[in-house]
Amino acid sequence: MATAANNTTGGADEEEEASCPICLNDMCKSDTLHPIQCPTNCNFNFCIECLCHLLASSKDDYEMASDGNRHVKVHLNCPNCRADISKTIEDTIRLRQTALKEELSTVPDSELSAKDLQLKHWTQDDEILDLTEGKKKKKKGPEPMVIDKSLFGGLEFAMTVEEQKYVTKLMSSGYPNELCQGAQILSGIADNIRNGRAPTVSVTPASTAPNRAAAETARATQALQSGYSNAGLSSRSRDELAHGPSNFQREMEQQKRDKLRRPLPARMPLCVTLSTGEFEKMALQYRKQSGMVDPSLSGDGEGKQRGWKSFFKGMIGSAVTASMTFIDDEWDGSVADAFARAQIGRVGKDNQQIVKGRFGPQNPVEKASVQRIIAMGVHEEGDSLTRPIRFQRVLVASVGGQAGKVGIKKGDVVTHINGEEFTGNAAALHALLVEAYEQQGKDGVVMIVVNAEDCTAEALRLRARVH
Repeated sequence: MATAANNTTGGADEEEEASCPICLNDMCKSDTLHPIQCPTNCNFNFCIECLCHLLASSKDDYEMASDGNRHVKVHLNCPNCRADISKTIEDTIRLRQTALKEELSTVPDSELSAKDLQLKHWTQDDEILDLTEGKKKKKKGPEPMVIDKSLFGGLEFAMTVEEQKYVTKLMSSGYPNELCQGAQILSGIADNIRNGRAPTVSVTPASTAPNRAAAETARATQALQSGYSNAGLSSRSRDELAHGPSNFQREMEQQKRDKLRRPLPARMPLCVTLSTGEFEKMALQYRKQSGMVDPSLSGDGEGKQRGWKSFFKGMIGSAVTASMTFIDDEWDGSVADAFARAQIGRVGKDNQQIVKGRFGPQNPVEKASVQRIIAMGVHEEGDSLTRPIRFQRVLVASVGGQAGKVGIKKGDVVTHINGEEFTGNAAALHALLVEAYEQQGKDGVVMIVVNAEDCTAEALRLRARVH
């Protein structure tokens, strides 16, 4: 009866119901048979795919705003009158899926797609099917880059094409653990170069010798990633203007332009392997602060031997400075945080370390590029950070020794220890490194990965779609 009524409706109504007012795709028969049950009877209706997408979005914990911040989840309201449809939306979807199932009942299985087969054999006792797959395939936007040399830290000259593709895929995946894997691969390549085991990779002939070009590429890339100052293009000498720039110079200038147009996050993933001897002073400092005394060094009366405090002064002086210190921090949930570094200082009589603020790019062009990268995720279907995420994190408050020489910087976020995600606080991290020293002595090793976190992963994923 409902179908007959629809067929006799005037032309104006037919035009209104011909397409979904949200996605503009054609509405199917079941959409008109079972309209939205809006409490205000506003007669607004939309297709089952948009209805399923609304229901799925409401189950997400957060959504991303235009400024990169993450806010509360989407509510089940009518798009037209904002009335609450949470009590009837699932029933409406089930009625529509039942009608679609009946339409497919006479079609042979061999002629149906996988989604249609799933719908044909669906029952009322099953969970509601996800019918938003078709919309995801239609999602507009550029595809990520296959190879992005700016992610390799100047190591591309020692990488095969397949390695470059794989590391680019890991770095732009949007997942912290894959960032960690990509950082480990780059660390392994760097170790091979230091040990003289770099693979022979064919390069395009250029006016600069390969070894010199590789060294200059590494230095230039490191300079590009080191901060936001001096972002302008370098000027050429008179000889260069007379004879024209070399291929290497063109490549360097292109990298500088690309840095302005597609800036990297301020904290890039980095994997380093440190000797446990690096944490010796941390262990001694820990013992000093806890007042621990070695029983073999204690005695009574005149035979009393030096305790640990006297032993410290004789061994490393009165001031014991650890190679690294750490501080607890909390992520604000924004992707914009990936493009800023924490400013850490000391306050109070006890010189307690705190995060005083954060600073991002100063170049106006770079600022606009960061906003464009963040905006890439605003109009995507659903929030890409719907998986469980952690807001508590540990920052490197100070760094020295070998840790500083291999690239760890003040403000970096410690994310993985020995390949495992680190989920503790600053005190737990300090204790973990002290334990590594006490168990392995000076000859052990600890692998630390920094900045393989949610905001950096999402920033790199969105950046990969800016061409």
